[in-house]
Amino acid sequence: MFRFKLFVFLLLFFAFEGNSIAQPNDTAKVSQTEINSKTAALHLSTSEQLRNKKIVSLSIILTLIIFLLFYFLYQNNKLKQKIKRKDTKQKILLNIINSGIDSQEVERKKIASFLHDNINSLLSSAGLHLNTFTAQHDIKSDEIQKAKAILSEAHELLRDMSHDLVPSLLVRFGLIYALEDLCEKNSNSAIEFEFSSSIPTNRRYVEKFEMKIYFIVSELFSNITKHSNAKKAKLSLTEKENQLILRIYDDGIGFKTQRLKDAEGFGLNRIRARIKKYRGTLSIVSKENQGTKIKIEIPLLH
Repeated sequence: MFRFKLFVFLLLFFAFEGNSIAQPNDTAKVSQTEINSKTAALHLSTSEQLRNKKIVSLSIILTLIIFLLFYFLYQNNKLKQKIKRKDTKQKILLNIINSGIDSQEVERKKIASFLHDNINSLLSSAGLHLNTFTAQHDIKSDEIQKAKAILSEAHELLRDMSHDLVPSLLVRFGLIYALEDLCEKNSNSAIEFEFSSSIPTNRRYVEKFEMKIYFIVSELFSNITKHSNAKKAKLSLTEKENQLILRIYDDGIGFKTQRLKDAEGFGLNRIRARIKKYRGTLSIVSKENQGTKIKIEIPLLH
């Protein structure tokens, strides 16, 4: 009986000890699970934060890109409007200049015609009557001779003035003859103007076109004579691909091409306006002490 009680006591003791030993293991298992759970939650939270940061960064970058695009579009549109306004102003200015030039050329023609057809005719008639009267009455008087000389001088001056306004060679024989004559008239002991042309001398263009070209060349010749200190200049004319090409060269002092705007006072603005009206181009190449080359290309009118 004692042994049986001892055996029962030992079984209960070992059972109690087993429960006591097993309990810490279960607690360890629970703690590890919690740690793993917290670690996973921490990793999840960190990755979520990183993802959120990336989203915020991308949003900021996209916002900046969109802002920059809108800014560049705004600036581009502003620049286009500025260029458009500048072009409009330039067109208005060119139209004003060309209107002034056209009016001047119409007035030139009217005045030249009036001087040639009226004043010169009256002076010629007065001189003729005076010569007839003195011949019929055999009058020899110093006063009459002086009157004849004055009438003759006035006649010559008016003829030259009429020629300067609208050259008679230009009206009668055309541009090629007139430009060749212009080279001869501008040549003197200080400077020689050479003329060359591959265009037939009997070639005619529209009258207004011929007048424009003539006065362009005349103004350029005037600039060469006044400002270049050149000893030799040359004008050449060619036709190529339905364009009239004029080349003017001088061996004068030249100027810096960068200072071309400073040379606008030489009448280049008026020349440009004339050329632009016919959709032509003007190019100037110049170097100090190495002369100046000018090239003008103008589409031919039909």
